[in-house]
Amino acid sequence: MRIYDNGIYRDMTPEEIEAMEEAQEQAPPRASSPGEQTVLLARALARTVTTLSDGTALAVPDLLPAWEELLAEGEELAAGLCLTSGGQVYRVVQAAVPQAHQPPGGEGMLAVYRPIFPPSAGTAEDPIPWVYGIDCTAGTYYSYRGRVYRVAEGGDMLPCIWAPDSGVWQWEALP
Repeated sequence: MRIYDNGIYRDMTPEEIEAMEEAQEQAPPRASSPGEQTVLLARALARTVTTLSDGTALAVPDLLPAWEELLAEGEELAAGLCLTSGGQVYRVVQAAVPQAHQPPGGEGMLAVYRPIFPPSAGTAEDPIPWVYGIDCTAGTYYSYRGRVYRVAEGGDMLPCIWAPDSGVWQWEALP
């Protein structure tokens, strides 16, 4: 087989032909529609973008890489990357290589993965849904298991690892 390579025609060796055919067989199939191509591109970009706003990350969780996929790849995760795990969206706050025994939401992992939660006013009428590891500040209201709780004055928990029903003094349950 003759190919044009760097300005000259040359013959390919049988090994080169075999390598080219193997590469073509292993190439992912082309998406059939522009919509499918858009989703593939968005998913690929979401694996590299470290500047997504919290709102955007929460709006497109299905396009974000899943923890299990990133764990299988074993590549270092850049600070700022958003991912999903167990239905929760997280942001990587410190570059790290994912480890099976250190998942997002796991004990001691808040220095690496921080949960992103939906925007809320943090009032008694519009409490913030409590998620393990979010920053809880004094005077702000959070919802948990159907109840509303307030963080007591001087009770900032940054990040918070105690559920609102844990009995620690920082949490005040509303009647």
